Amino acid sequence: MDANQKLTQFMESVSRSTDAAIAQEEREAQQEAEQILLEAETRCKADAEHTVAGARARITAKYQKRMSQVGYRSKTTLLSRRQSLLMGLFAALREKLTAFTASADYLPWLKKLLEQNAPEENAVILLREADLPLQEELRQAISVPVSFRADKSILLGGLSVLSADGRRCRNHTLDEAFSEQLRNFYRNHKIDRGDE
Repeated sequence: MDANQKLTQFMESVSRSTDAAIAQEEREAQQEAEQILLEAETRCKADAEHTVAGARARITAKYQKRMSQVGYRSKTTLLSRRQSLLMGLFAALREKLTAFTASADYLPWLKKLLEQNAPEENAVILLREADLPLQEELRQAISVPVSFRADKSILLGGLSVLSADGRRCRNHTLDEAFSEQLRNFYRNHKIDRGDE
């Protein structure tokens, strides 16, 4: 074999060896590039999922806040309307009580009230100022001596019986009955002010 052939063979051998090394390097580079792309894609997906989850959480929180506000406004409106209706109802009741005390039925009712709750001797019958002119007619409904006095806290009508020693007071006023009805309504319907 001559030197040219040996040189050619050597060069072909080096070329094959270099081609094989280049091919190996290209495969490794390709695998490394694929690995980098895969990792980048995974990171990108994770970032996207994180961003979507954050956006979803913000939207959910905003929705819940709005729904809470709407619910609060609705409840406030409902309670306000309920309170308005209740006050209207009790205002109408107060008007009926006022009309009753101005009617001819009021004096017989007061007399019957005194008869049913007979006061002790020397008791004090407390009336509203407007009812003091009725004291002589009321005195006829009882058999014991009593005195009559105006009580500024009695606004609607009725009477209270104060014992002779001043220690006991039986309240039979329309004011107390009205207040008790209002308290009971609030208490029975679980509305604030039921203990006032």
